[in-house]
Amino acid sequence: MTLYGLRGFTHHGGGRILTVLSPAGRGKALRHVQCTDGLRTVERPHSLTQYHEIRAGSVTALIKRYRIELLDRKAWDAKKAELGDSVYR
Repeated sequence: MTLYGLRGFTHHGGGRILTVLSPAGRGKALRHVQCTDGLRTVERPHSLTQYHEIRAGSVTALIKRYRIELLDRKAWDAKKAELGDSVYR
């Protein structure tokens, strides 16, 4: 499965976040990516799934495990525009 990720930080600035999108859609990506120890899955209606790091290094391990292609903000916005609303199904 093709997965794209955007790294970020919590609103407090102290926690790391990985937001994930896939051409296959949010639901399939959520079922595919199994959250491991050290991460908390955050899913909200009409939003892309986020993985919040609880233990240092967990986001990096998730990226490697699922071969998530990291994008910078400009590339992320372009990919979301390219894929359209299909990423939210």
